[in-house]
Amino acid sequence: MPPDPKAAGVGPLAAGDVAGLDLEGVARLLIRFSDAVDGRRPADIAAQFTPDGVFKPGDKAMAGPAAIEAFYRERLADPSRTTRHLWSNLALTADGEHAVRLRVVLTNYAFEPAVSDSEVQMRLGEVAGRCVRDAQGTWRFAEHLYQRQYALRLPRSDAPAPSPEPRP
Repeated sequence: MPPDPKAAGVGPLAAGDVAGLDLEGVARLLIRFSDAVDGRRPADIAAQFTPDGVFKPGDKAMAGPAAIEAFYRERLADPSRTTRHLWSNLALTADGEHAVRLRVVLTNYAFEPAVSDSEVQMRLGEVAGRCVRDAQGTWRFAEHLYQRQYALRLPRSDAPAPSPEPRP
């Protein structure tokens, strides 16, 4: 019998191997995280992690909210850099009484003028990790490991047209 999408409250693109997993709570964590990143709020990003939480957005891992906040303060130093994060295909497995392992697809769009002022970078990857529920019932990342699978550059529709090459 297929799962009832209304029961989980997060739609048809989420699954868990054990009845009763808090898909909605973990989905809220993903949304809080992406909302904080897209809203350029480093302290709120860091608050989504446990005190010893590990974040690995590429080749370099960091641990703890202070290191994560510092990383995002530097990353968001350019006020014209903007992002949008979209999550799909969330899968959870139980990992103890107050923890789950997650696997979820992340599509990220980033406008980074330091890279290009006429293109948006689209990155598709997977986040694997572990989430724990704190004493207040809020989910936090204990581990958030991102592995990029594809990176594309898309032309901005509102970008100025390139100057024509002079003819010899």
